[in-house]
Amino acid sequence: MNLSSLLNALKVASYPIILFFLCTCAGDQSQQTPLSGNDHLEIKVLVINLDPLIPNEGNRPLHQVYKWNDPRQLAEGYMKEIQQASGGFIRYKIVEWRDVNAFPVKEDGFVYTPETFKECWENRETCHQPDGSDYPLLLETYGVVPRIDSGEIDELWIFGAPYFGFWESAMAGPGAFYINGGVYDSMEASRPFAIMGFSYERGVAEMMHNLSHRTESSMERIYGGWEVDKLTTNWARFAANAHQSNGVAAVGTCHYPPNGEKDYDYANPREVESSADDWLNYPNLAGKTAKVSCETWGGPNYHLNYMRWWFSHLPKAPGINEDGRQNNWWKYVFDFNRYTADGKWKE
Repeated sequence: MNLSSLLNALKVASYPIILFFLCTCAGDQSQQTPLSGNDHLEIKVLVINLDPLIPNEGNRPLHQVYKWNDPRQLAEGYMKEIQQASGGFIRYKIVEWRDVNAFPVKEDGFVYTPETFKECWENRETCHQPDGSDYPLLLETYGVVPRIDSGEIDELWIFGAPYFGFWESAMAGPGAFYINGGVYDSMEASRPFAIMGFSYERGVAEMMHNLSHRTESSMERIYGGWEVDKLTTNWARFAANAHQSNGVAAVGTCHYPPNGEKDYDYANPREVESSADDWLNYPNLAGKTAKVSCETWGGPNYHLNYMRWWFSHLPKAPGINEDGRQNNWWKYVFDFNRYTADGKWKE
């Protein structure tokens, strides 16, 4: 039975279900209709956990020696947070997890040893400069690009320690653009892909923080720029905070909550009028406001709870806005290969 006959047999009521199963995943670059706000997007991930074993510490991995977080638990917590915040739209799938017994290679070829890293951690003035890791070498060493090209993975996560020189988020491949880190657009690949840099010395809040900056950079690109004190686009209006936006507050930015008065001001008890909850109805904004403060997202981990709150307000509705952009902004952060730089669907 051909597709036309099958559709006729199952009648119109079954048509959306069939379309859902015919849609391919994010890694497939074939033509398809844009995902609706109710579908989900699977992001296939390769994780490279640079967690060298320390000989004079019983060959325990670095994160255990310094009593830092278990990277696997961090990854699990992060995936759950993002799936929940996106209303189930973003669903990560770790295709492979690689624990690597090595320190990364710096841009100038320097590599820490357990001894020199310990010296760095105990006396920061001894830490190597330049700090940045050699991303092209890393991608080549671990065979990342062929797996991107095949569609096996969509995204790379790198876990490591402080002073490993990882960007919070970077992008590689032809057409790569700035997402708050290095842009490696000379890498030969079939498509651009994101590289997230996570530290097992930090927590899930900082992982979400990295993604928040990636989101800001992605939306700034889609709307052709961003000035936090000029509320001329829907993105700028979403990100407004009272301190930087001439007294107007909405959901805020990664560093400035709507009531914040300085960077990272997540525990500020100051109350301001904010349109934050109105953005849960996007694109049907009614202009309603309510008072918000740090207790709106709550403590005691105000950073983590603000990240949860911020991402839960990021629009995820179906359809196209009057401004020509998708009402589901998560698409621009994760499904960027299907859209032009100004947010239009690629024909």
